[in-house]
Amino acid sequence: MIRKIRFSNFYSFKGVQEINFLATKKKAYSYTSTKSNGYITKVAAFIGGNASGKTNVMRLFSFLSYFICMSSKDNTIPLSSIAFKTFYNNKKKSDFYIEYEDDNKIFYYQLQIKDNVVIREELQFKKLIKNAKKTKLFLRELSNVSYFNKRYFEDFPVKFVKNIRLDVSLIAFLKSNYNLRIINNVYDYFFKFQTNINEKGEISNRAHQFKTLELYLKDEDLKGSMELFIRHFDLGLSGFEIKKEEYSILVRGIHSIKGKNNKLDFIYESRGTQSLFFTLANIFTAIKNDTVVVIDEIESGLHPEALNKLVSYIMDENEKHKAQIIFSSNSLGFMSKLDMHQLFLTEKDVDGESIVYRLNEVDGVRSDENFLTKYMSGAYGGFPKIRV
Repeated sequence: MIRKIRFSNFYSFKGVQEINFLATKKKAYSYTSTKSNGYITKVAAFIGGNASGKTNVMRLFSFLSYFICMSSKDNTIPLSSIAFKTFYNNKKKSDFYIEYEDDNKIFYYQLQIKDNVVIREELQFKKLIKNAKKTKLFLRELSNVSYFNKRYFEDFPVKFVKNIRLDVSLIAFLKSNYNLRIINNVYDYFFKFQTNINEKGEISNRAHQFKTLELYLKDEDLKGSMELFIRHFDLGLSGFEIKKEEYSILVRGIHSIKGKNNKLDFIYESRGTQSLFFTLANIFTAIKNDTVVVIDEIESGLHPEALNKLVSYIMDENEKHKAQIIFSSNSLGFMSKLDMHQLFLTEKDVDGESIVYRLNEVDGVRSDENFLTKYMSGAYGGFPKIRV
């Protein structure tokens, strides 16, 4: 599970920002305890005005997943644009740091990129035992790997690392060329991220949708869970017919009317139905596998009450699991279901620079407040200033 993440010079975020998912003295089932004497939230919601930076936060998680797992490119291809933008396309370096727990270890990954070149990349870990110290696995600066931990890279042909491209991650390079257990584990952690937004910010693009359809075809239990959930939403649907054809996958909604099953092509289903169909695949897969799921605009096409029920359902389903659900939303009724360590706000200043902060960081905020009412009054910041 992700403990914290820091970043700078990423889309509308210019200065250093930190998103911290750690908390203390939490016993709610929407948190999981950690051997490092704390708790990690299983759910994190990001709210704020339009164009305040919410989607860019969602892009951040997708970008790291994509970049760390991006296949090592052919060296004959010229350096290409790494899939993100700096603050107003400036030429300064961008910094990324993510700290997460997996396999009874805390991993620390740092990355610096400038002009589509990786200028620094470092991976460390610490075992989740008392008095454990950090162990450095590698340090890479440009194409020079100045440090490899010999214990974990025994008999590794270090000289071949000089072939690494300057626009790919060392983790991706190692994964595609060698079989190293600890690197495989790190790669797999990020590869399993579920999301409806790619590293460039495109929501529910065709590649994502096709991947979801293949998931439903391969996993009948996943499809059954989705259909059961949708039947509770009074959408008039009893299920879906999903068929693989020669060049496409055909989807029809099944509507039971007066004992007869009527099939409707998926494109004619409501926007809310379509949104749930794809979103639930990501969420249920993450819960099943205890992985991270990132959903931008989770309310898309949904009635506010439907979103509230969805958030409650997710939290209940995840009670005995360790999935981490991260989402942004403009529909705010769910705020009463979360505490001040699970709510994050984004806002943008007159110079177009975004910031993100946790609700508990707001001066004077109390745990027993009505967060929605206070937020709507502008007491916390992150509220749109509309002058129409």
